[in-house]
Amino acid sequence: MSAELKADPQSTADTRDIALHTVGIDRVFYPAEITGWDAESGEAQTTQAEFSLSVSLAADKRGIHMSRLIELLHSWSEGFSPAATIDFCEAMRSGQGADEARVSLQFMWFTPAPAPVTEKPALQGIQTEWQVDTREDGVIVGYRLRIPVTTLCPCSRDISDYGAHSQRSWVDVSAHWGSAEEVVPPSELYHLLKDSASAPIFPLLKREDERQVTMQAYDNPSFVEDATRNVFDRISSDGRFGMFRLQVRNEESIHAHDAFAEIHS
Repeated sequence: MSAELKADPQSTADTRDIALHTVGIDRVFYPAEITGWDAESGEAQTTQAEFSLSVSLAADKRGIHMSRLIELLHSWSEGFSPAATIDFCEAMRSGQGADEARVSLQFMWFTPAPAPVTEKPALQGIQTEWQVDTREDGVIVGYRLRIPVTTLCPCSRDISDYGAHSQRSWVDVSAHWGSAEEVVPPSELYHLLKDSASAPIFPLLKREDERQVTMQAYDNPSFVEDATRNVFDRISSDGRFGMFRLQVRNEESIHAHDAFAEIHS
């Protein structure tokens, strides 16, 4: 026979009059069906995602019911597109009786990236994070992408008798929209920016492809500052990205440090 449970301390009142902005759980690894990446194909992918789930806590409440967050996640059957993630966040907010809720899920999305010359098929993995904030007065939804590119150093090319050092670099972009705005599918932003530095990164290269990519990089040298300005110019010229923040980071091949530059709208 099970022992009788005592009252839940989390449901008791708190007298310290201190509200908390966010309370929740993170590093929650769970399967997720991701949609809304590619509006053209309408494709959905099932992957493992890392969730962070949190809500605000009123000053007169001692704690939230964290088990309810996992219960909601386990029972959720609508998948996670930007719109569905808003619904999930609202369900989380109402279930906890909170003024504000926040959800983010990080995952790897795979998109076709054929080799540039031979067109050998392969998939490029793009690190992605959906982000949604809901509160009584509105919604903010967005995503963050980490896109790999190649940069070749203009200084190295100019001072060397032959060759030039190049490195893998990362275009890290966060974009956000209000509830009344249309979210640009992440695949469109990826294709807009994947060749914004010296050359794109490809998962599969045959000899003919490698020759093409290395010569392309040599013909388009780019400091981290150049790449950052290129990315900013492309996003700004598109006109559909109202709020965004970006960073380009070079994993330097002949230095012990990284180089980076940032800008935001």
